[in-house]
Amino acid sequence: MSWFKRNKGVEKTDDLDLSACFDSFNKHWQQTFEIIDRFQTSKGVIKYDDIVAVINHLNQLIKLLLLDVQSAKSTNQSRCLEYFLRNQLLGKLYSWSLKTDRFKNYLKMEQLKVYGVLLSELRGHQLLSDDSILNPLILILNSYDGDCLSVEIEKHLVTVLRQFCVLLSHQPSILCNILKDNTKNSKCVILSLLMAFIHRDGSIGEEARDALLIFVSLSRQNDTLANIITSKSNVSPVLATGLSGLYSVLPRKLDFENDCYRLNPENIEGVPELNNFLASVELCNAVAKICHKSVYDQLLDYLYHGFLLPVVGPALMQDFENNCGINAHLSRVAEEEVATATVYLDLLLRSVTHPGLLQTFVKFVLCERFEKIKIIELLVNRINNKSFKVCIATLALMETILDLNCEDVMLELVFKYLVPCTHIMLSQRSRIKQVDSYCKSADIFLSLIPDVFKHKNVNSQTLFSEYRCYLNCARIKIAECAIETKHWTYLYDGENPSHVIVETKTNEVENDQNSILSADDSSSGYESFKAMKDIDKMLGTDDNKAADEILSNTSSPCGSDSPTCFIRQSTFKTKDPLTQYPCLGPFLEALFSNLENLPEQDFRINLRLTAVMTRLSMYNKPLIQSLLLNHSMIFQPCIRSLFQILRSLKQTIETKLCNRVEKVKEAETFLIERENKLCNTQCSRSASEKIPEPFTRGESKRRSISVAFGAMFRRNSGNKEAILESTSNGYRYYKENETESLDLPINAIILAEWLKELSAICQEHTIS
Repeated sequence: MSWFKRNKGVEKTDDLDLSACFDSFNKHWQQTFEIIDRFQTSKGVIKYDDIVAVINHLNQLIKLLLLDVQSAKSTNQSRCLEYFLRNQLLGKLYSWSLKTDRFKNYLKMEQLKVYGVLLSELRGHQLLSDDSILNPLILILNSYDGDCLSVEIEKHLVTVLRQFCVLLSHQPSILCNILKDNTKNSKCVILSLLMAFIHRDGSIGEEARDALLIFVSLSRQNDTLANIITSKSNVSPVLATGLSGLYSVLPRKLDFENDCYRLNPENIEGVPELNNFLASVELCNAVAKICHKSVYDQLLDYLYHGFLLPVVGPALMQDFENNCGINAHLSRVAEEEVATATVYLDLLLRSVTHPGLLQTFVKFVLCERFEKIKIIELLVNRINNKSFKVCIATLALMETILDLNCEDVMLELVFKYLVPCTHIMLSQRSRIKQVDSYCKSADIFLSLIPDVFKHKNVNSQTLFSEYRCYLNCARIKIAECAIETKHWTYLYDGENPSHVIVETKTNEVENDQNSILSADDSSSGYESFKAMKDIDKMLGTDDNKAADEILSNTSSPCGSDSPTCFIRQSTFKTKDPLTQYPCLGPFLEALFSNLENLPEQDFRINLRLTAVMTRLSMYNKPLIQSLLLNHSMIFQPCIRSLFQILRSLKQTIETKLCNRVEKVKEAETFLIERENKLCNTQCSRSASEKIPEPFTRGESKRRSISVAFGAMFRRNSGNKEAILESTSNGYRYYKENETESLDLPINAIILAEWLKELSAICQEHTIS
């Protein structure tokens, strides 16, 4: 419609001659009708010139109609509009176009353009609810359903669909009429058409997704529409299968510049497949936020059984270790794929924000089994994997999982092993809640810093060496964690839940031990999980039967409109073999085992490892604090405490770095130089382009030393001063023309800075 392109809309004319406008309008219609009537009566051959004439007259009709409606707005009396509606011009035009043989599709597209103009210019006008306009539009939309369309038609169709959805959101009465008629049909044409475009690239996909969100949002207060979406459309299946399809084309191997095996916006920018996948995740996230409960339940069910179980699960659970006997190449390929699948799961957990989706993903990680082993168990086992890539990707994922502040996660990983208190000497159980008022543990942590860092010649400007930086960071993180866990069911202080529960609990609860339960709707301080309000009081009483009844009556995450911090029913069953002997559980034991290897371990693993342990120490739960931060707690002889491990590390590092202060200074200088280069690069990039925000959940401005170091160690081809050499155990850094590795000094620096961080956390816990 050339006139519309030139005018960019309808000009406002105050001195328009309404009578002349109507006469011109009437004349154009008469000329159009003469062409239509001539071929309907004589059944002659339709020529292209006649089609062009009809289109030109139609363009002028719409222009005059809009001008007349605009000018007559004050009087609300438009003769053109009255004539337009009374004579059902669009309906007659559509009926005639169906008889034009080879020109039928061309005329349909021109009519589609007309509706695009009407919907755009008369969005708030009630005339669009008139059957003479609405019915032909529905007929045209139906005629396109299932057709193979040209790109030009697709653009106009999606634009009209989006404008139509906007109209429906402003005029619910139109929606009611459409739904009333649709109850007789097998499907909703609006949804049927939109679902064909939602996974498209470019503007077509964006408009289709916008339209879908607008239309689905109308279901929130409309049960009829919700029923149509769930029973007569393929919204949920297409969203789930689309996510699966996009996941299947993701790269099976990723090259990380910083070797941290965690995706950030800079990594994603250059991978179109990842951008498309995240757009689909964002769409699912948005639909879950605005849709009706029944649509929400169906979507979660399809995502769980159509995406997580058949796609993410097998990718994550493939066992590359079994390939080692075939050939080394196969093993390396499988290793890359497992590490990459782990990175993708980490990305999903950091990208999803809707409580229901996030809860569903966590349920998948905690409960699902593949070949009789739980996903979470396999992930914990991989922390000690010999593969650098798998180990570091798994540690990054575990840090993300801990950041969720989910009680069920902590129950599975930590508390179900600590609650029985079998790891502590019987005489020490009363000291679990003891507060270190004089910050003695903080002093102990500082005293465990290797003596080489206390040498007067060592550079005192080491990155983040200022202790107050750690105090500020710890204060923020501990406060955030306390807010987000304040509605947890238990206090985990050695008394609530009491270890006696574990010893005397009967088999009253016999539900599926894989089930995760949801609870009442009240905020826990974290948007992705809501917590229990009244269950604390119930579980704090001696009436265990009442508590069991509450637990057994709660619904599953996929059927809950109020996703919550959930409770695993089987955690405190009697005769649980996990509670019969002293242990910290596989997760903590894997972390401690890795920590013991810190001096000779790849420093990037140490960075992730210390980050995970730091995150654990932020929880304001006495059972964790007594384990990680209380230097005076006496454990069972078979339990090696964190302080014992740290003392051993100090001795090892002091022995190996004895009289090698210069080597430590070189490592410090190297780290500072690399950090400066990275900062300069980041600043120059920020000046030339907008850097997107990272995928973080409430990250404070100042990060911990573990996170900050993670950004420092990037391979830089232009760096001639330090070389990154590949070895059988990963990589090692050394100065050019030197053969001695800097791995040990770098790891020693990481340990020293981490000890300062732990000391600061101790102090902040004391005053929090």
